[in-house]
Amino acid sequence: MSRSVVFCILLFGISGYGYGQATQPTPVQQPLNSCLSDFGTSFTFSAPPICSGSVEAELGFISLGDERFIPAVLTVAPFASHADITVLVNLVESNIRAGKRANHFGNRFDFFLRREVFERNGFVLTLAPRGAFFDRDGGGNMGVSVAAQYGKGRNVGVVNVGLAEAIGSSLVNPKTDYQTSFDYSRALSKSGFAVFLGFQYEAANAQAVSVEQGIIIPFRNGQVELAVNQLNLNTVPALQLHARVVMNWAKVFRR
Repeated sequence: MSRSVVFCILLFGISGYGYGQATQPTPVQQPLNSCLSDFGTSFTFSAPPICSGSVEAELGFISLGDERFIPAVLTVAPFASHADITVLVNLVESNIRAGKRANHFGNRFDFFLRREVFERNGFVLTLAPRGAFFDRDGGGNMGVSVAAQYGKGRNVGVVNVGLAEAIGSSLVNPKTDYQTSFDYSRALSKSGFAVFLGFQYEAANAQAVSVEQGIIIPFRNGQVELAVNQLNLNTVPALQLHARVVMNWAKVFRR
């Protein structure tokens, strides 16, 4: 899971039923955003892949000190199985250099192949081989992430564990990148309005601990997510704000 790229996003995906309901009877009343299976909140990526045959595009905004980011995510699920492919990149990175703001395209591309391997009684386990490359600095990394999600009633918890080894390590591409992340959310209404809390531990260049708080506001076939992240609390604390809007496209791939 990349750091700021995965964080904020706008999503166009499917209309219809939710992934978790693909093998279950559809309830009479569904949450307004039940058809969403976005890549995840800022610290974790979602364990369930999107519905088979779907395409999701995400776009968001991040503010971190003097830096600004517009991350984008494209997820496609062309298979009949419970799997999808995701590409992540910052469309715009803006920072201040020599007293002047400079805007440029992101340097890092991340790729995930997300595959659900187990699902039962609210528990979902997903394996995600992953890779990244830097188009200007060269190099990249390869690794794997594991996501475990458990939901009961209006409560959902997600744990991600990721490990990647660098191909041509550098300051922005540590030799070994290890992350553990946890997000908990609780729906406050039947329509899907929810709050969430998150925790992240990183051990790439130096061990760092971060936390987050946010809200999810649903609308029909979509949602808005707003969050505040307190990053690197045990090293150099920083405050990050992120926002994203999630919307849906109809299914694109037909079996």
